[in-house]
Amino acid sequence: MRVLVVGSGGREHALCHSLTQSSLVSKVIVSPGNSGMIQTLPQLQIENIGAMDIQGLLKLALKEKVDLTVIGPEATLSEGIVDLFKENNLLIMGPTKAASLLETSKAFAKDVMMTNQVPTAGYAEFFEADAALKYIEESTSQKMVVKCDGLAQGKGVIVCQSKNEARIGVISLMKEKLLGENINHIIIEDFLEGIEVSAFALCDGSNYAFLGTACDHKRLRDYDMGPNTGGMGVFAPASIVTAEDETWINKNVFSPMIEGMKKAGTPFSGILFAGLMKTMTGWKVLEFNVRLGDPETQVLLPLLDEDLLPWLEASAKGDIKKLQVELGRLSPIKKDMKAVHVVMAAHGYPGTEGEKVRSGDPINFNPTFNLTAYDFLFMAGVEKTHGQLKTKGGRVLGITSLAETYTYARIQAYEYVSQIEFSGAQYRNDIARGQI
Repeated sequence: MRVLVVGSGGREHALCHSLTQSSLVSKVIVSPGNSGMIQTLPQLQIENIGAMDIQGLLKLALKEKVDLTVIGPEATLSEGIVDLFKENNLLIMGPTKAASLLETSKAFAKDVMMTNQVPTAGYAEFFEADAALKYIEESTSQKMVVKCDGLAQGKGVIVCQSKNEARIGVISLMKEKLLGENINHIIIEDFLEGIEVSAFALCDGSNYAFLGTACDHKRLRDYDMGPNTGGMGVFAPASIVTAEDETWINKNVFSPMIEGMKKAGTPFSGILFAGLMKTMTGWKVLEFNVRLGDPETQVLLPLLDEDLLPWLEASAKGDIKKLQVELGRLSPIKKDMKAVHVVMAAHGYPGTEGEKVRSGDPINFNPTFNLTAYDFLFMAGVEKTHGQLKTKGGRVLGITSLAETYTYARIQAYEYVSQIEFSGAQYRNDIARGQI
């Protein structure tokens, strides 16, 4: 098969790595990709069509006679690329524009959860700032979470420790163009406390296969200090999730969501990513995403111990149940190992502390840098000029290491990080700390 991967970050690099290992794949094309991907996958074909240019991607898929397209970014899905490709009889894995509302509209996701009795935080919905401010004033709780309804690249969620912070959050979103324009639709959620976990299911509209769990570190600095980011590191599987928890999550989260979306006439196909929190009163859903996570993908895929392609194809064709029956199991086989991923970010990232995110710093690797079969380098915010790999802002790259314990995986990942240098590099030193 000829496979097209859409996107340009570490998530897409990890997808390309898994797909190039498949004996069923003859060619992997990535668009727009990044020039660092070739460093570990010289067989990749990189095209320069942007992830949001869905008409251009359609032309590319037709020209290259692509057999399956896999979408990385949520914004591309929200543009309706799945609908467009299906109209042109092309096989594509991912949710339709309507089903993508589970991520692109917090209010829509809450409504689906409430309708299908999926445990989540209580909330209220607002279209005017004054009404939201009045709600905050009258609330019996000091803590709450303010969320804009649409996509906001991780910047539209404000966790508030006081009513004053909540007021500032509402005003920033709805009156002061925090996200570049005034937001006219927000929700305010009850504050939940506990441990966060990401869980993933591969769906086909009617059935699903559980892919696993991971724990992401969102804050920029050690000990969960500093601003929120897209993710500075992750480990998998989530050590807090027991076999009983997994069963509970499947029964009370994924099953009712898949069934509920189907009944509502918006069947969900592709990756359903549940952001969960284990609270004193049990598991609750914080939010849903409709694609693989970044950086969670960089630990989930290396832990798979079989060909990913048949599962992705089954999702796109609506054949997950058929594949499960053929294989005699419900999910892909996983290695009995632990994975730790450490992100290295550019100077100034994430750009919310008054400092500009810098690009153009040369990236240098120690001459002894040499990956084993259990270690992976995934490129994200990089570019190559005159043969030199340089930073391109944001999260620059990440290292994933696998081992029999989190401790050894962590040691190995940081050993590789110590062999990579660029000016202003930021990374956390505590990813998976305390995990054994």
